[in-house]
Amino acid sequence: MGVAMRSTELLGKRMMRRVRLALAALFLAALGSCGGGGGGQQLVQLTPATAGTTFTSTINSAQTGMPYAVDIWLPPGYAEGMANYPVVYATDCEYRWTTLLQDVQQFAARGGAKVILVNICAGSSDRRWVDFTMPGAAPYFRFLTLELIPSIDASYRTDPSNRTLSGHSLSGEFALCALYMEDPAHRYFTSIVSEECSCWYDASQNWSQGLAQPIAMELAMYGADRNLPINLVMAGDTTSNERYVQVVYSAIASQQFQNLRLTQPTYGLGHVPMDGPAFADALSFIFPGH
Repeated sequence: MGVAMRSTELLGKRMMRRVRLALAALFLAALGSCGGGGGGQQLVQLTPATAGTTFTSTINSAQTGMPYAVDIWLPPGYAEGMANYPVVYATDCEYRWTTLLQDVQQFAARGGAKVILVNICAGSSDRRWVDFTMPGAAPYFRFLTLELIPSIDASYRTDPSNRTLSGHSLSGEFALCALYMEDPAHRYFTSIVSEECSCWYDASQNWSQGLAQPIAMELAMYGADRNLPINLVMAGDTTSNERYVQVVYSAIASQQFQNLRLTQPTYGLGHVPMDGPAFADALSFIFPGH
């Protein structure tokens, strides 16, 4: 195992981006929407000194048996300092990378927290149905926690006490699965951002409209430990999955977990376009005062 780092300005940048754009088109078609996110604030003009540094990498997972491409952003000033940085792990780089990159760049440029962004590619539309839903979410969770996170920690100056996991749509469902699968005695993530969770999907019933699986997993989590010291963002869009997000949010909120910071922002922008504003708002929630 290992991560092989290369600058995106080297070794096939044009080819990589063409592949990404093609995959993004397929993903957006599969998600039933198009467009991208965008913050409500005026954009700060970035310079080479404030844009940060972007890399691509690959990692082969023994847990899932799959290779994954990864996009990584290091904030401005990383190379000149010795500080450790919070890390945001996000899914679906094929259609989220540009949006999330802009959000973390703008957040830092406005004086917000500087984070390392690690955006994992799904690989294919079909693979999303395997990795982001149970039972495939279990080996994918082990890939993140036992393979990717240790590799990133070994390669960069990270803050192991401050990790965020962000997912959207099917990977928003995975973000909640990861929350449920965490060991209370050894948590990997201090913040979970689940946007437009496909909480209605149950692999055992295919296109189920039921919410039995996430509710059952939430109850098991509650039974294991009622102390939940995390930031949890459950964002929904009124044009799409918000009604399902609301049911799961209400179930979690009603348990009155100890030390849980919970919010449910709602948007009306569309399934994919809500991603940018929702992620930007999540950064402000997770890193208040920045």
